[in-house]
Amino acid sequence: MEEKAFEECMKRMASGDRDALRIVYEAYLKLIFSVCMNQLKQREAAEDVASEFFIRLFQSSGSFRGNGHHRAWMITIARNMCIDYMRKNGREMAVLDQDPGETEGAKREISSDSAGETPMFHRSDGPGLAEQTVNRLTLDAAMKLLSATEKEIVDLKLAGGFTFREISEMLSMAQGTVSWHYNEAMKKLRRYLQDG
Repeated sequence: MEEKAFEECMKRMASGDRDALRIVYEAYLKLIFSVCMNQLKQREAAEDVASEFFIRLFQSSGSFRGNGHHRAWMITIARNMCIDYMRKNGREMAVLDQDPGETEGAKREISSDSAGETPMFHRSDGPGLAEQTVNRLTLDAAMKLLSATEKEIVDLKLAGGFTFREISEMLSMAQGTVSWHYNEAMKKLRRYLQDG
């Protein structure tokens, strides 16, 4: 979404227009969820924070002042909300993370992750669902090979549609370094998917 279109949606939201919120929600849900998932590492927590993000965006739309970088602004807010969430729920999250290899936990993750989509991204069941699920589970396993920095850069590039320059500004990292991490991540993913 272009800056002008986003600013127009924010103005409409400030006057109570829920359709403008829907437009922003559909344009940025995957990006915000991806940022939250990178920070929190738990699907349910990421869904909670992503949902709360759009509620807050609507409520505070009247105070929005366009600065020409709305995606970076949104990512910063989402990250800060994740930090707040971890501060409030840190102990519970630590308990949930204690035994990630547990079979029951793995079953829950797969069953609640139909075709790799959260309930917010739900697709109706149709032909090829089993294949989509296998492909997504394979990709999820491959993504675990990446460092936190590589995963964040891949998510911002692919899910967020950001350029290397924009990512370098967001992460305060040299553009060449961002590009290098991205290329290394792609090599790891290709190797894993070819060998698997």
